[in-house]
Amino acid sequence: MPGISRLIEYPDPIDPACRCGGVLDRFLDHPEWDLMAVVEAGRPKGVVSRGAIGAQHAKRPVRDVMTAAVTIGSDASVEDAIALVLSHPEPMTGLVVVEDGRYLGVTSTRTLLRLKGEAAPEADDGRRFVELIGRELQTPLSGMMAVSEMLQRQPLPVDAQAFVRTIVESCQTMAGVLEGALELSRADAGELAVDPQPTMLRTMMDEVQARWQARAAQQRVTLAVAYDGEPDLVAEIDGARVEQVFDGLIGAALSLARRGTIEASLQVQRTGDELRLTGRVRDTAGGLSASRVSQAFEDAASGASGALGLALCRRIVERMGGEIRAEANVGAGATIVFDLPAAEAIGEADGQGEAALVKRSAHVLVVDDNATNRMVAEALCEMFDCTSECVEDGFEALEAARTGRFDLILMDIRMPRMDGVEATRAIRALPGPAGAVPIIALTANADPEDAKSYVSCGMHSVVEKPIKPERLLQAMNEALPDVAGGRAAAA
Repeated sequence: MPGISRLIEYPDPIDPACRCGGVLDRFLDHPEWDLMAVVEAGRPKGVVSRGAIGAQHAKRPVRDVMTAAVTIGSDASVEDAIALVLSHPEPMTGLVVVEDGRYLGVTSTRTLLRLKGEAAPEADDGRRFVELIGRELQTPLSGMMAVSEMLQRQPLPVDAQAFVRTIVESCQTMAGVLEGALELSRADAGELAVDPQPTMLRTMMDEVQARWQARAAQQRVTLAVAYDGEPDLVAEIDGARVEQVFDGLIGAALSLARRGTIEASLQVQRTGDELRLTGRVRDTAGGLSASRVSQAFEDAASGASGALGLALCRRIVERMGGEIRAEANVGAGATIVFDLPAAEAIGEADGQGEAALVKRSAHVLVVDDNATNRMVAEALCEMFDCTSECVEDGFEALEAARTGRFDLILMDIRMPRMDGVEATRAIRALPGPAGAVPIIALTANADPEDAKSYVSCGMHSVVEKPIKPERLLQAMNEALPDVAGGRAAAA
């Protein structure tokens, strides 16, 4: 929602000693007003609402009938104002808007709730539109990314390598923007998923550094990533979300930086039985400013560079129970700080020491109606030292599965004739080993509720498109049995 500034009304304030008869006359002269503020020396002391003053009060000072003022800053969002009104223990006519603690104006509860009612269907329509565009773009974009990355591995001339690298980086940027828009839409609908898992914090920061070091060097920016905590500390936290916050903040800083230094750090402190994680991204190049970042946190459409990513960072941090803020540096630039609570995890973090290949050779059936997606999946299988065959829909997948030739099936969800869910149920109904073959869903629709439905129909796990090789490798290793024996002979 937009900021509250456009909803402010500016009735002249009332002195606490003013008689109620004069206040009543002002309400009669201005039927559009619901409340007025009682102010002394520029500071709100109370409010008086329409209907609260009767003829019997005419000679009494307004301080005798006013109620306590509930104030809100002029830079607050409409969403914050509505939440304040709805959470107040007693019904209220409206809020007094202040700037630096001094009276600015008022906004009525009636205006706020009317806007909330108008915005709800618009928000639903906007979210559906974003999701539709996302689904339409994800398949061709993931194909472009995969083909470009495979092209990068070919022996190309230096100039051609530079061109391909530009294509890859542009695709990655576009994919990030698209995913950010989808995530922000989910966050605004209260559907942002957080999945705490045992996460080794030092390794997480190493991955952040590895992901951004090359781009920073290309822009001649020094990127310094630091971890301040126990070396082997494992926290129960959604590490992917924390990395997403660092990625959003570092990306915003790099988008504006030309030379200079960007420092990213994670500090961990124990507070009783809980861990307190403090992340910082400090831009000394002067690209970020505290005011622009704060504006972007409030409004993804603010026009500030990286505003969408910064707005999403705020939603993620708050969804994880933390806080985020921007602080101006002494000199140039800004530092963005976020604090997160976490519990210490007992045991090893997931994914430590995972092999670069599948734990055993496998023959894989790839099921997808999109030729580019099939090519990408085949290339990844080859990378993992597996053989593969391809079919184009669920009906063909069922016929191929009957032969018992396959150790694993990679199953797209949305396909003509028979979709992935129907095909999985039909395969599970087959007798013998053919009906027990592990099936992994490959889909762009991998939100938690969808993933649960895919697993409940007989799939082993879900891998989101665009496919990340390390995620697919992990899923294949989890799905494949330790011993190869038992595959049926080819029909």
